[in-house]
Amino acid sequence: MFERFTRIEEGLAMAFFAITAGLVFAGALARTLGEPLIWAIDIAQCAFAWASVLGADVALKRNAHIAIDILARRFPRGVRRLLAAVWLGVIAVFLAALVYYGTRLTLLNLERPLGDVGISYGFVTSAIPAGALLMLITAVRRLWRGIRGEETLPLAGRDGTVT
Repeated sequence: MFERFTRIEEGLAMAFFAITAGLVFAGALARTLGEPLIWAIDIAQCAFAWASVLGADVALKRNAHIAIDILARRFPRGVRRLLAAVWLGVIAVFLAALVYYGTRLTLLNLERPLGDVGISYGFVTSAIPAGALLMLITAVRRLWRGIRGEETLPLAGRDGTVT
């Protein structure tokens, strides 16, 4: 079920990115032709926000984020596992704060219109708490599975995992 959800999430991220690229291109082309699509950039902004957070969660699930492990590699395996667990814990705390403050930001922006489109700017800002919640679930799941030995923790191996 988790893999199926990840595939859906990845598909949505790709769709939002395609919408972003398509609208930016269409907006630029229309402006060049003297008929600007004023709404295109506003919708592209919303789609890009959602593509970013959904893509970030998919990357977290696949351990595809950039890691600088020059120091961590030098530690023994046990210390690397501990560092990986602590780091996932720090990430989880940060993501929980993003969920909280992102929700507050979204609530503050519900009445604000998104450009000339006529929809709420809350659609853009809601990407922050929604994406942070998805990443929080992923981080906690990885930490739990790593502690139980069901999954390798991400840090300092040649492939980015503690082996």
